Amino acid sequence: MTIQYHRVKAEDAAVLSALFTEFVGKESDIEAMKEQIERLSAKPEYYVAGAYWNEELVGTAMGIVCIDLVGNCKPFLLIENVVVSPDAQGKGVGKGLMQELERFAEEHQCNYMILASSNERADAHRFYESIGFAGAKRGFMKTLNVG
Repeated sequence: MTIQYHRVKAEDAAVLSALFTEFVGKESDIEAMKEQIERLSAKPEYYVAGAYWNEELVGTAMGIVCIDLVGNCKPFLLIENVVVSPDAQGKGVGKGLMQELERFAEEHQCNYMILASSNERADAHRFYESIGFAGAKRGFMKTLNVG
């Protein structure tokens, strides 16, 4: 099994949407997603990584370089939207995506990487811990009603 990792492209939007639908149970606006992918591709502090198995998109994760004002003031990497197709889970795809984002973080001289995961995702928590992430004390999120 050969897996390649590189930036997702706008033409990947339909498959990307299907991955997210499997993950969150909510469909995405594919045209809006295409526009966002184009916009993010032009921003060097964003990396929407795709895992391609035989040229088919089977996983993704987004890294965002965030400026920090603490300590040495070097940035950190925020990781979001991590999802791997159920058919590709357990085959190293998620680990490869995280390695790709770690490479990106090091390239941008980030001090650390951070991500959030829902309390009920115990398998995901074990995976993150197995690749070197430590469980954080607590995280909070507030959903805004912006339409």
